[in-house]
Amino acid sequence: MDVPVLINFVTTLIKPWLDFTGRTLEQEMGNGWAEGVHPDDFQRCLNTYTNAFDARQNFTMEYRLRRNDGEYRWVFDTGVPRFAPTGEFLGYIGSCVDTHDRNLAEKALRDSEERYRILTEVSPQAIWMGNRDGGITYCNQYWLDFAGLTMEQTSGYGWIYVIHPDDRDRVLKTSMQAVANGTNYEIEIRFRRVSDGSYRWHIVRGLPFRDAAGQIIKWVGIASDIHDRKVAEDALQQLNEMLEQRIQERTAQLQAANKELESFSYSVSHDLRAPLRHIAGFIELLQKRNSSTSLDETSQRYLKIIAGTAKQAGILIDELLTFSRMGRTEMRYINLNMEELVQEVKRDLLTETQGRTINWHIKPLPEIQGDPSMLRLVLRNLMGNALKYTQTQNLAEITIGSIDNQNEVVFFVQDNGVGFNMQYIHKLFGVFQRLHSDPQFEGTGVGLANVQRIIHRHNGRVWAEAVVDSGATFYFLLPKLLINESDERTQANSAN
Repeated sequence: MDVPVLINFVTTLIKPWLDFTGRTLEQEMGNGWAEGVHPDDFQRCLNTYTNAFDARQNFTMEYRLRRNDGEYRWVFDTGVPRFAPTGEFLGYIGSCVDTHDRNLAEKALRDSEERYRILTEVSPQAIWMGNRDGGITYCNQYWLDFAGLTMEQTSGYGWIYVIHPDDRDRVLKTSMQAVANGTNYEIEIRFRRVSDGSYRWHIVRGLPFRDAAGQIIKWVGIASDIHDRKVAEDALQQLNEMLEQRIQERTAQLQAANKELESFSYSVSHDLRAPLRHIAGFIELLQKRNSSTSLDETSQRYLKIIAGTAKQAGILIDELLTFSRMGRTEMRYINLNMEELVQEVKRDLLTETQGRTINWHIKPLPEIQGDPSMLRLVLRNLMGNALKYTQTQNLAEITIGSIDNQNEVVFFVQDNGVGFNMQYIHKLFGVFQRLHSDPQFEGTGVGLANVQRIIHRHNGRVWAEAVVDSGATFYFLLPKLLINESDERTQANSAN
């Protein structure tokens, strides 16, 4: 609405005014128009008009005027005094413009600015604005309190002197490059805190704002205190360095211990085998002399015991050496056909099955990735044990199979032998632990310990279930490995 109005106690109004108010000219004449003014604005309007009228001056005022639908809308009213050529005051001519929507928008803008101002001032982070060249034009209260500066001291580039001297060149180079290139930037800076003079790490981020033409008009940024995080990172770094040093020291100790163990293994192999060979040799000579010199039955039995004990000692030495080397032997991962490997081990065991009736049940077995020599030793021990502990059965039943799970394969060797008491399962895979002392079940107590060590080195596990006089089942689990993982290991080992 843009309505010319003759104001001196209104004498005339044009149609837009009347359409707006929904009143007749007669109703608006004189002071009738004032009935449409919002009660809260009436006195202010009256004072403005009266003062202008008395001084014969122009006036402007904003007030809320009731529209024909009953809604009050903001209007902007202007009046200009009219004079006759003789100088006689004739009254006012004016216009009234509907500014309601603009007023609401301006109020919303003021409210929004106020909210953001409050948020900025109470923020626990430094918020800043800069001109197109990066010079600071505004900082919030957090920064002023932190740095102990006034807005005037911070303006421009005054903030630079709060930066740690060791960081200044780096910060200036980074920020100036960002300003020159018009790009965002992020940089970690130590700022001096006025309260205690300490320097605290902040991460500062800057963002350019552009006009419609793409030209940078200002910079806006935020600085967040990350000091505690940086201190924790430094502490973690020091801890990692200390751990790395300790690992290197422990590795050196382990390497030295391995060398000592290798020397010990050589000594065992050489120094203990020699007397055993002598014992076996002299027993053989005595047995040959028996053909010409008569020995009583007891003496012959003694010779057999000595020869058997010497042989058993030799086997024990071999198995101990195998056990000691198992933890140091380099793993060689390849694809293995477990079914073929089982058949090979079975053929190797034929000499131990002479005169026995054995039903072998070898089920289809999947391929797996692993070290062939080590897994052969696992099968040799488990299948050999199955043969050993079924020798009291007229018909031995030995089953070898597998259970294919999503990420792993479980293999098992099952027999119908003498079994064992599950009460002592915790001893089963220990070195020199034997659950059967009957002389007919020979052994050293090292085989199952080797099995466990090998499976552990394959990132698997081993366990057993049994019932006395009703057989036993030994399980070992191997994870499924991807082909490319195997290739990477093989390549890495080849490179080493």
